Amino acid sequence: MTTKTVNYLTTGNKKLDKSILGWSIPPIKTCLNCNDCKKSCYAMKSYRLYPIVKKAWDRNYFLAASGNFVDPIIDQINRTKNVSAVRIHVSGDFFNQTYINGWVYIAKRLPNLQFYGYTKVMHLFDFSELLKLHNVNIINSIASDGGINFGDENRVKELGKLGYKVCPATIKGNDIKCGGDGCTLCQTNDKVCFYVH
Repeated sequence: MTTKTVNYLTTGNKKLDKSILGWSIPPIKTCLNCNDCKKSCYAMKSYRLYPIVKKAWDRNYFLAASGNFVDPIIDQINRTKNVSAVRIHVSGDFFNQTYINGWVYIAKRLPNLQFYGYTKVMHLFDFSELLKLHNVNIINSIASDGGINFGDENRVKELGKLGYKVCPATIKGNDIKCGGDGCTLCQTNDKVCFYVH
């Protein structure tokens, strides 16, 4: 009798190239600073509508909260071919320091793989160990002016004046995927903004 191999990370989506693995945990309850975005949270739609998505993200959160997520993630990455990057949190956010430290360990164990993600809790936890790793890019979703790094056309123009670059995948009419078509903006730049989607 063989045991079924469980995948905790997903492969690509509408905005991510298939070479990018994505890790997700439940939205809102893991997002400690989501007052500005919880009403329009794109991830809540999938979480509410699709039982299989909810089950997977809840399972991932259970692993993350118990500290048992590190080895399953490393195992899946090591057995997956043609992985160019890992997006930390297609849904969710960093919810405690132990969890952040787990990602430090994962990134150190896989130094030739790029990790990236976004957070609204940079001010609540110590990200210094994670941010100093050459293969990690975490974008602070709280912009340098104190607002959020996404919004309508006016907000994106304001952010552009502050040195933010717009994610091409969120520009209406673009058929570009993160990691696809050579776009690695979110993997390499810490001042990225987005049209709300």
